[in-house]
Amino acid sequence: MDVQKSSEFPGYQEKAPGTLRPVTSHGTGRYDTSILVEPRPRRIPAGLFTVSQDPEPEYLPPLWSAHVHPEGQLYFYRDGSLRVVTEAYLYRTETVENVCLWIDRIQEILCSTNTAVSRDIELFIKLEDDDCAYYFIDHANRTQFWLETSGTEELGLPPVISISQLKIVLEELYWIHVEHFPMHLQALSPQALDEIIGIFSHGLCDQMTSRVSTFLYTVRDCKAFVTILQGCRGNMNNGHTTWIIARLWSIIDHNKYITHYGQEHSRLSRDQAILFDPEQKHCWISTIMAALTFKTSDRHLTRLDDVFVDHIVYVDQWERLISDCLREWRRSAYGALSGLRLHLPFLAFNAPSPALLAVSVAAFGAGLASSIVLAHKYEPMEGINATEAMYYLETVQSPVFKFQPLAFAFSLPTALRLWGFVLFLSNCALLIAEYLGWKFAVGLVG
Repeated sequence: MDVQKSSEFPGYQEKAPGTLRPVTSHGTGRYDTSILVEPRPRRIPAGLFTVSQDPEPEYLPPLWSAHVHPEGQLYFYRDGSLRVVTEAYLYRTETVENVCLWIDRIQEILCSTNTAVSRDIELFIKLEDDDCAYYFIDHANRTQFWLETSGTEELGLPPVISISQLKIVLEELYWIHVEHFPMHLQALSPQALDEIIGIFSHGLCDQMTSRVSTFLYTVRDCKAFVTILQGCRGNMNNGHTTWIIARLWSIIDHNKYITHYGQEHSRLSRDQAILFDPEQKHCWISTIMAALTFKTSDRHLTRLDDVFVDHIVYVDQWERLISDCLREWRRSAYGALSGLRLHLPFLAFNAPSPALLAVSVAAFGAGLASSIVLAHKYEPMEGINATEAMYYLETVQSPVFKFQPLAFAFSLPTALRLWGFVLFLSNCALLIAEYLGWKFAVGLVG
């Protein structure tokens, strides 16, 4: 490789390098910035931005150009023997010096290791005080790579079961890079567009014909995406089109990873568990909770397990789960209010068992309160995305009892309402027996 020194910037000085570390497209912290800016009033010269009054252009070193991501992020691209992209603000002299220093250092490493660099290779660098994070992109093979051997755990990547699955993970990282830096790139190939249209068309058909499809989008979403992608034809030279295709490709590759696409044991339905889980469920806890909740907790436990198979959440299943729970809790709230109203006649008649009366009133009151609390907590969660739902379920899942505690909490409004009616009817039976005799009361209950 022909090493081209990037230290042509005036005022460049050698300085002691820091640490060069590998990073992934996921780990750049692109969306984690906490820097605050303070807008201030400014005078506007007469005729600013007209042909005769263009402002003085900001200076960039040779080979560099500035680009703006569709979301608004400014980034810089170097079209040299080694193509480079960075989000470092190169309109500052000291930043340019640091970037040029790190590019020179990386080029020296490439030369010393006889690593060939073609026009399909692109380097990303991120300045971190005295250190630098980096990764390489291979546009020809749709992959991401580094100069040293690293483990998936060190790079923050998920575990894999084969080299072919690792290739899917690295391809996802490639598309994330293209999504983050689309404006300087040449048009993507028509094959990339045709292939992803085919994938979404298949997903649309699969969702329409199967209740347990592993495709991550609903029928409505698939139709919208196919329409958007078909509209990209004839506009492939636009950076916004590149961003659209790259964003959707990264999502598809992630879905391929979680379904074990192309592996010996792939996930063919969303309710199919294929990952080894050494934890065993505690059946005795399930039996006790089922008895206390009239088997309502078992129903909720089944739904929670079904929506979180192998720690994967599909947004339509999550929305359906929360929507059904909210309806159930509202019905329980109305039932609890009706149960409390039924106790009004006992104000005119002395209850045969004041203890039963107090406990039934407490059960109805607790059922009403639990309905209100659960509805208040989970109503905002009805519209969260699949990733947020997955993180939430991971935090609330017990390492020992799994979803048993959460299923019990979900079943409380219905169970307390039912216990309230059982105790209320018992008090009614005692009242009937007191006035009409036990035989009549037993016969009426029977």
